[in-house]
Amino acid sequence: MMLATACATALVLSACGSKDTDAPAAADATPTAETPTPSAPEATPRGDRAAGDQLLDKEGRPIAIVPFDPASVPVSAQALGSDLPFFSMPAGYGPVNRAAKRSFARFPFRLGEGLHWVEGRSWSTRIGIDRDQARDKEYSALELKRNLLAVLEQAGAKQVFEGPLKRDFYYGSQLEDEIGGGFIEGVNMAEDTPTTVHVIRQADRTLWVQLSSDSHSAGLVVVEERPFVATAHWQDTFPYLSLPADYEDGNRPTQRDFDAYPFWTGAAFENVEGRTYTASVKAKEGQHSMYEVRRNLEAMMAEAGGTKLFDGRIPKDAAERITFEQKSPYSNGTGFGWDGYDSLVYRVDLADGRQVWVHARLEYLSAGWVVVERKGLVQTAALLPADVLKQQLDASGRVAIQVNFATDKADLLPDSKPQLDQVLALLTQDPALSLSVEGHTDNTGTAERNRTLSTARATSVVAALTGQGIDAKRLAAAGFGQDKPVADNGTEAGRAKNRRVELVRKR
Repeated sequence: MMLATACATALVLSACGSKDTDAPAAADATPTAETPTPSAPEATPRGDRAAGDQLLDKEGRPIAIVPFDPASVPVSAQALGSDLPFFSMPAGYGPVNRAAKRSFARFPFRLGEGLHWVEGRSWSTRIGIDRDQARDKEYSALELKRNLLAVLEQAGAKQVFEGPLKRDFYYGSQLEDEIGGGFIEGVNMAEDTPTTVHVIRQADRTLWVQLSSDSHSAGLVVVEERPFVATAHWQDTFPYLSLPADYEDGNRPTQRDFDAYPFWTGAAFENVEGRTYTASVKAKEGQHSMYEVRRNLEAMMAEAGGTKLFDGRIPKDAAERITFEQKSPYSNGTGFGWDGYDSLVYRVDLADGRQVWVHARLEYLSAGWVVVERKGLVQTAALLPADVLKQQLDASGRVAIQVNFATDKADLLPDSKPQLDQVLALLTQDPALSLSVEGHTDNTGTAERNRTLSTARATSVVAALTGQGIDAKRLAAAGFGQDKPVADNGTEAGRAKNRRVELVRKR
């Protein structure tokens, strides 16, 4: 929104008695004694990969975190718009791509010989010639810079830094995702690109502006500093987590009554069994903030009294010990490349003795989480004796049996043996009986994958029976995947009914 000034032609140097356009702007001068110098590093800001981590640049060199006292900036009474960046671009100039706007993020501004963290509402972009002006106007770094510095002077800004961008500061391992996702347009320039930082302090807010400009374009970052206010809260019922304001599920969340998930604790994986929930998280307007999701998750864990077990990247060798089949049911939330993003792992011990585990994936354009409420299996399957199997086959020509397989595999689990022994008895008692063994799944996953899996599982049952002496000619295997549901796939109870193996009398 345009800076409000007392004259009609605000935002241009000739307005309101601004300095003559041929005179150098004050901010072009050599840095004054007011420019902060480096001092002892601040404590690592909340939200870094691990408490106490030293911030490193692209080459692994330490970066000073420079403190700053906003009270050193005079209060400006200039009326500024509420929308960022609070000023308009000079005539003929504008964002090269869509500006990145986030309701809450953080950015490390250049200060002294290091960086200074500022968090709040943000806006960033790369500025060049407007596309509709490209044929008639040439880019001028001086024109753009003089205009923007004049606007900042009119707004009552104080310059607190002038020097090189130090691009490599922004591409160290701790910052590459956060900067790449939210502020890359503002810092993806040459290492020594001339850069200025200005601060505007008003009675009710503080604004930071970083401008880096070269002969082709300019990077601009604006942050309205403000404290974090959580918009996501711990809930009383499963899955306990809620979404931050203006975020939504990226895909349909999945929930299982009983399964297992391996949580990395920093030294080893702990396999947690129980009720599971998987969801992806994205911003409704596409302006995802990795930091905003992190802070909201941390706030929910604090509400619940959770214990942080891990914060960082799961080691590659450890991540690769977890198979594709184990990760696949949870890929919507935590994907497959667990070593390629920041992870947060928590355990929450509830007052009634229940235990909840959370693994959150934090990436620059998306996020997700897996929640497991730890509990033992409540058996819902019942053994069908051979005589009951025969009765149902005689009555309807088919009967569903309860056999269990490894997750996302066709391997029969040992607890399936009692039921298969009864099927074996049925076939032994009636040598004329021939059966089609048919596998079915719910609609989780792709239709092609489900048909392949259900066929493989039916084939495993046939192999188990023929291995006990049943003539292979009496048995056939078929897989129908999700094509023949017997219940609503919209509920976990319905999906459980659809995951089945049926014996069908062959005509």
